[in-house]
Order: sequence, then structure tokens, then C-alpha cells
Amino acid sequence: MDYEQVKMALAILNMLVSAAVWLFVYMNKRQQASIESIEKLEAQTKDAIDKLDSHVNQRFQDKCKRLNTLEAQVSSMPTKADIIRIHERLDDMGKDSHSMILMLGEISGQVKQINKER
Repeated sequence: MDYEQVKMALAILNMLVSAAVWLFVYMNKRQQASIESIEKLEAQTKDAIDKLDSHVNQRFQDKCKRLNTLEAQVSSMPTKADIIRIHERLDDMGKDSHSMILMLGEISGQVKQINKER
């Protein structure tokens, strides 16, 4: 091989090595960009999950408070037995008031009778 062919071979080899280095750098940058975008997406997803978790926990706590309030109100409500007893008392009072009305009617009739006799 003469000097010109060696020079030409080295130039071609230099060009091929430069192209290979450029290709390696290009692929490495693409991979690095992909890694960065994946990390960014992971961070965004983690933030979204944390926000959702805190939102769900807050709603759960609110529901627990409402449930506790309702349970307290229900426990202070009268039972069926209490309502039956109240109803029986009202029935007794109704009977007593009916008796009193009849007595008042008798008394007013007697008062009228006494007033007529005078």
C-alpha cells in the first residue's frame, strides 16, 4: 500500500469513527431524555397519588365525623318501647280528658238547674 491509499483509508476510518461517535452520542442523548421524562412522569404521578391519598383520607375523616354525629343522634332518639309508652299515656290522658269533659257537662247542667230553681 502506498502512502495515498493509507491516507485515504485513515480518512475513511476517521469518518466512520466520527459517525459512530456521533451515533453513540445521539442515542445516548435520546436515552438520557427518555430517562429524564420517565423520572419527571414518576414525580408527577407520585404527586398526583399523594394528593389523591390526602383527598380520600380527608373525605373519609369527614364521613367518620358525620357517622359519629348520626350515631349520637340516633342513640338519643326514643326507642319503640318509649314511643309505645308515650302513646299509652296520651290515650290515658285522652280518656281522662273525656271523663273531665263529661263531668264538666254534668256540673254545668247542675249549676243551670240550681239557677233555674232560684
